[in-house]
Parts: sequence; structure tokens; C-alpha cells
Amino acid sequence: MQPLYTAENTNSAYQLNWSLSLFGKAALPSKEIWFNALSVATEADGVRLLSAENRSDNTVQFLASTKPQSSPSDIVQSVKGRLQYLLRDQIPSAFRRNYYISSVGDAKSTVLDQYVAGQTEKHPMAAQNVQSRIAGMQFCDASIDLSKPMIGTYGQYLNSLQMVFENAEGWHDVSEDRLSRVRQIIVASAKKKSWRLSRIGLLSNHIHILLGAGVTEPPQSIALSLMNNIAYVYEMKPILKYSFYAGTFGSYDRGVIWQNQS
Repeated sequence: MQPLYTAENTNSAYQLNWSLSLFGKAALPSKEIWFNALSVATEADGVRLLSAENRSDNTVQFLASTKPQSSPSDIVQSVKGRLQYLLRDQIPSAFRRNYYISSVGDAKSTVLDQYVAGQTEKHPMAAQNVQSRIAGMQFCDASIDLSKPMIGTYGQYLNSLQMVFENAEGWHDVSEDRLSRVRQIIVASAKKKSWRLSRIGLLSNHIHILLGAGVTEPPQSIALSLMNNIAYVYEMKPILKYSFYAGTFGSYDRGVIWQNQS
């Protein structure tokens, strides 16, 4: 079966920010020496460096933004590889293998979780029986902590994402059977892909999903996978708009990084 939603026909709105720490084998030069050149170089990889700070003699912390096509591992590869190239004459082998990369956003995970949990109250239905039905369709796994980093082969990472999908043409679906199957297929998809699914805010005309993904998984591929699985419930009809929203979040918000780097 051919996917209905693809990278070629689907648009996105996004706010994807990441905190990345790299660790040198020895003291690293001050950011003033290399930051501007590095910023230009990583742009070619789709990684925009917003700031950098020498945290210690051998530790540098970056704040970066990306498009949905980039995974956390892509960011590490771009920044580390490009900076190593710039430092090649001074330090032929500048960095340790380990790294730390974390998704960050406007709000930290606890605040965003409360926001999604309150969606049914924020968007009430006119009929109380329909409101109660949709309220019963919500999903939450309290055992999943999307502020907690995971351990990869060479470093720690956090790839916590908010996905939002809207129905096409503002259509409202209040069918208990279909909404139940949408919830089930999202849960099944997360289990199959080993995503850490924390919450589903399932409304009649849009869906919020909070999940944690692997270090090599870009937001775009996750969104398209979910959208096509949801379309399967509707016999591969374009129930959703050909667009999605993807945002990052984590244990702290971007403001903390800005304060620490000011």
C-alpha cells in the first residue's frame, strides 16, 4: 500500500530546538575563534546555530534549531564534524566520542503535558454525551518520563516531540468506533517503533501526541508514519490536512539556556 502522506506532498510548521554538548580530549579554543565560520558551515546541513558557550576548558554547549528532516544524530554529526574540520590544524583529534543532546522548547515537559491533558476542556463539544465520549478516548502513560535522557551508543540524548495533526476542511469526527481505532493505531505504532508514547490528546478535529523517539529519527519521518497510520483507519482517505506541526520539549525550556549563556 502506497503512503498517502509523503515528504513531497506534506507541509510542516515547526519549532525544533536542541541543546548539544561536545567534549574535547583537551582544552578547546574559545568560541570567538570558530563560531562564525562554524555557523556558516552547519547551515549547509540544515542546522542553524543560535548560540555557543565554552562551559569549561574542554566542554562546549550549543543551542541549535533545525528543520523536521534532521534527527538529533544528524545535528551531532554536523556540528562535531564541521568543528573538527575547522580545528584540524590546531587539534587533529579534538573530540571524545561521547556527547549530550537534548530537545528543548518554549515549555518544559510537565507544562506541555498539562496543556495536552487539558485539550478536551479547552475544546468542549456542545453535547455533553459527545464531550464525555471524547474525554474517555484520551491516552496517558504516567510511567513515561519524556524529560529523562536516554543512553545511546556514544552519548546521552533526548528526542521528545509534540506532534499535532488537524482534520481536513475542519471536519469533526465524533464516532466512538473510529476515534477508538485512531487511538489504538497510534499506540500500536509507537510500540512497533519503540517510541515512548506519553500522551494522546484526541479531539474530534485534531490530535496532539507527545512521544520520545530514537536518536536517529527525524520529526518528519515520525509525523508521516503516524499520519499514514491514522489514514489507514479511514481506508487511506485524506482525513488529515497535508500538513503537521512538530515541536521539541524537554526537562527545561530555552530560556534556561539563554540565561546560562548570557
